[in-house]
Amino acid sequence: MYVYNAHAGYNPAMQNPNIGDMIHVQACKADETVYRSWHATVEYVDTNLIVTVAPSHQLVFDLVRKEYFTVHPLRAYYWFGKYYNLIEVFETTGELLEIYINVASPPEWTGDILKFKDHELDVSKYPPKPARIIDEDEFAEAAIKYQYSPEFQEKMYTTAREALELAENWKAKPCPYFGGNHA
Repeated sequence: MYVYNAHAGYNPAMQNPNIGDMIHVQACKADETVYRSWHATVEYVDTNLIVTVAPSHQLVFDLVRKEYFTVHPLRAYYWFGKYYNLIEVFETTGELLEIYINVASPPEWTGDILKFKDHELDVSKYPPKPARIIDEDEFAEAAIKYQYSPEFQEKMYTTAREALELAENWKAKPCPYFGGNHA
């Protein structure tokens, strides 16, 4: 049974990347099966947060779709003490397209790989429309498959409601610049 761990967070033994380093990121299911994997560049890092950027046309390995290339430039925020991560999705022209928040475990370093467990519940905001909780059907399936405890399910819904507020009030930084253009 999967239970909420109130003590999860920053691991002082984790890798110490520098701004400009390329890192490997993996999104996992609750059973730690890697379902998506990509590389990104560290834009900012401290003991509580790592921010990465990735251009469009970035290769992604996906369990279902196999290999594909991203369409949009991205900036991702991974907080070591939060049960979500946030992605700013930009048009290749530089305009903000979407704020996407994965309700997920705090990230952890496994060797040189930054990993998180995606709990399937997400928040999406396409400005100027309001943010909304999405993928509740996927979360319900995951709750059964991975035997999420009632306490864990409530914690994830509480987190999703917090993420709604975060998405509504989020002030995106300008689109990352990758030399020549935003793409």
